[in-house]
Amino acid sequence: MSRSQSILFLLRSLFFLFLWVKAAAPATAQDSKPAINLGLRTHYGFIIPHSDAIREVSYSHPRALELDLSLHFTSKKAWQFIQGYPRFGASVSYINFDNPDVLGNAYALILYVEPFLSAHRRVSLSFRFGGGLSYQSNVYDAISNPQNQFYSTRLAFPLTVNLMANYRLSETWLLRAGGTYSHISNGGIRQPNKGINFPMATLGVDYALRPATFPERQLQKYEPEDTERYYLVALSGTMKDGRIDQTDKLLLWGVTAYASQRTGRLSALTAGAEWVADYSIKEVMDEEDIDKDFQRGALLVGHELYIGRFRFNQMLGVYLYAPRKARDPVYQRWGLEYHTPPGLFFGINLKAHRHVADFLDVRVGWRFGN
Repeated sequence: MSRSQSILFLLRSLFFLFLWVKAAAPATAQDSKPAINLGLRTHYGFIIPHSDAIREVSYSHPRALELDLSLHFTSKKAWQFIQGYPRFGASVSYINFDNPDVLGNAYALILYVEPFLSAHRRVSLSFRFGGGLSYQSNVYDAISNPQNQFYSTRLAFPLTVNLMANYRLSETWLLRAGGTYSHISNGGIRQPNKGINFPMATLGVDYALRPATFPERQLQKYEPEDTERYYLVALSGTMKDGRIDQTDKLLLWGVTAYASQRTGRLSALTAGAEWVADYSIKEVMDEEDIDKDFQRGALLVGHELYIGRFRFNQMLGVYLYAPRKARDPVYQRWGLEYHTPPGLFFGINLKAHRHVADFLDVRVGWRFGN
């Protein structure tokens, strides 16, 4: 595991551990203890052929087996947090991509958050978002495995979301069925890195090692005392493989400034701009003897999801300044940040052009406003 990969994985793990600590804070005397659940799930799906480079090896059907352990919180404090009863857990998965010669298998460790709607009823719905670390057994090699354009590092950073319908069989048993969407990528640390996207049908069962009851509570209308608007500035940076010599590690740095307008208990709309200097682009331009600026500037618009002191943000960027044209005129940003009460925040952020990850950066910034 390289130093940059270790740092990024450590930060991501810390984010989820902070979330665990917040949710697992001591409850008041009248609050019940959280349920402890052990789950087993099977998955079956297909690979999305999102690029011509991987189309020939995308016609397989991944199968996966997943085991997870979770805490399901039932307190009033947990309910007020997201207007639902949240689970926080960790899962381990074995994924067979149904193409051993090219894609091999993957093993994943995922930390996740999963809010439940109507958990007090026999039938409920839940939505999971998670991220972590994965190991791929058969990666790209220019000589022995050139067809695998999906991933070129043994270690990568999977993301997963799912929507599940849940049927309570008894106090201890829960039947679960739904759909899961997973993505595995190394965040642009090494190329090729098309990233593998595979939706799957999911069926499983949970057993409550410590059962709990879920009181029925009324939804509360969000009524802020003041208009919540923040102005944020962040510095970001990472190291990228050279595009000419991939053993070189080249600096990438950037600055982002944006405004965030709170629109609800969990949501905010954002707008701003960013400037990025990617020295792997400069390397290519120097090699081609192109006398242009390698830096890029863009406008950003998007949304933030509030989860306590965490912010999960999604932004769309449009290049305004790019002398060296990018892969596309627009791109996406996906970020996770932790905000301290005084205003300091830090996080990680993934930039992608459609289905292809460009880079994953680490950032630190300051939040101004009420």
